[in-house]
Amino acid sequence: MKKHLKKQVLLLFMLTAMLILPAMSALAAGTLGDVKNLKQKAVSETSVKLTWSKVKGASGYQVYRVDPASGAATKIASTKKTNHTLKKIVPNTAYTYQVRAFVKSKDTTTESVQPATIRVQTSVKKPATPSGLKIAGSSETALKLKWNKAKNASGYYVYRYDETEGKYKLLTTTKKTSFNVTNLTEGVAAKFSVQSFRKVSGQMVTGGVAEVSGTPKSLSGLAKQVHGRYFNATLRRNSTGTLAGSGAKKVLKKGTKVTATARSSKVVTVIMKDGTRVRVKGSDLRYNSINATKQEYATNVKEAFVNEKGYSSRTKYLIWVSQYTLSVNVFKGQQGSWKLVRRMPCVIGKDGKTSTGTFRLCRKDYAYGGVRIYFTWNEQKQWGNSFHRRVDGHTRGAYSHGCVRLSDADLSYINNTCPMGTTVVSY
Repeated sequence: MKKHLKKQVLLLFMLTAMLILPAMSALAAGTLGDVKNLKQKAVSETSVKLTWSKVKGASGYQVYRVDPASGAATKIASTKKTNHTLKKIVPNTAYTYQVRAFVKSKDTTTESVQPATIRVQTSVKKPATPSGLKIAGSSETALKLKWNKAKNASGYYVYRYDETEGKYKLLTTTKKTSFNVTNLTEGVAAKFSVQSFRKVSGQMVTGGVAEVSGTPKSLSGLAKQVHGRYFNATLRRNSTGTLAGSGAKKVLKKGTKVTATARSSKVVTVIMKDGTRVRVKGSDLRYNSINATKQEYATNVKEAFVNEKGYSSRTKYLIWVSQYTLSVNVFKGQQGSWKLVRRMPCVIGKDGKTSTGTFRLCRKDYAYGGVRIYFTWNEQKQWGNSFHRRVDGHTRGAYSHGCVRLSDADLSYINNTCPMGTTVVSY
């Protein structure tokens, strides 16, 4: 009798469990509220922060991405917080996300019945129109375009107007804020435009367009006397070049000494002893040293050069390092009307180690027993070219590792007279 009673009790317990446990599960699912107030806020062009209200009794929240084609939801995150940041969003692309609350027991995880759903789409910021577009320099067949950095721009399209076809044609795409337009015709006006663009995750947005016109013009006879850094070189092998102007072929024999107008492995122009100019492969040359002179240009030549080149400065001073005449020249005034106020003999970098280009005084420190004033700087390498005092017996020549060495008096003059931001032309 007792044995039979035990069987009845066990059977009753099993039936009760079968009825009660599913009811408890259903109760748990039913009492766990759904996620409410799901919102989004753009953090960047490629990331969005989702936020929602806390669900009472929830252990956490599951975030799902919904496939637009199949509608299937794939879990991408699980968090105990009431927010989650979505990353690597492709701008201008629609995404759908769902968030569910869940309760986790010892063996099971139960999610809320109805997910909160939200549609997410970011966009690329439109870049500003390039400002300050101008003709910053001119020669017989070239013009230098220059403009200010546009906010949110990744780069710029540079166009030239084609008079024959009546439309603009793309010249280049650049991340810089200047461009040299070559192969122009002296005395013939040309029109250009610059348009900013921004590219993020393959998505492109263009900004406004700035326009400018200019006419290539030849430098005066005075300014033409000035030339940049030249190199002494020797032909390392027999080389066939082309004569500048006529294009006729000319054979240069191995061992011939020439003056190279640039140092490059590509085609360069060399000057023979008789003054003939020939274009040859730079790889056919052995560069020996900088070709320099201690003979100065006249004051009117220097002023004609910097004024006709159109150099400008953020301050009322302009510095020109002439690597050919081994001198530093300081001008006072403004673009187009610079006047020479001081000339300084200097030591420059051997083998062309002093950078050429247009720079600005950018920072100071102290070294070699005095102030050191940088005009180029590499943030990653923490290094640059600078003006500093002499460190050996050389007063003029090409001996340094790239910096420009001056006497104590001349260095003090730049330090006390030329503010940070002053343009430095190294030519």
